Amino acid sequence: MTVLLGLLLAGVVFGLASAITGIQSIHTDPRGTIITYWHGYGRLLALAYAAAFAIAFYGIYRRYSVVWKLGFVVCYLGAAQFIFQAWWMLWPQPYGWVGATAVTVFTPFAALYWASWWRRQRGWFFGDGEEET
Repeated sequence: MTVLLGLLLAGVVFGLASAITGIQSIHTDPRGTIITYWHGYGRLLALAYAAAFAIAFYGIYRRYSVVWKLGFVVCYLGAAQFIFQAWWMLWPQPYGWVGATAVTVFTPFAALYWASWWRRQRGWFFGDGEEET
C-alpha cells in the first residue's frame, strides 16, 4: 500500500508542478525535445488532477472504508474510459478496429486483476493494517 501512496503523492507533486509551470508534456523525437504547454483552462485541469490525487492519498492514508469501496468504482470506470478512448482514437485509423477490439477484449481481464488486488487490501482499511501486499 505504501507504493500506491507514493504514486499518489507523486501525482500531487507533478500536478502542482504542471499547474505552476504550464507544461503539459515533454517528449523527444529526432528533431529534439518538444515541450507542450497548457492552453485555456488546462492549468485548472492540472490542479483538479492534483486535488483528486491528494484526496485519494488522504483517504487511503487515513484508512476510510468508503475509499476501499470507491476503489472498485475507480477501477471499473478507468477500464471503461480506456476502452472508450481506444475506440475514439483508433476508429479513424486504417484497421483501427482491430486494435480497439483487442483493447475491448483484454482490458476487462486487467481490470479484474487489479480489482482482485484491491480486494486483498481490505485488511488495510478494516483490519489492523498488517496485511500489506
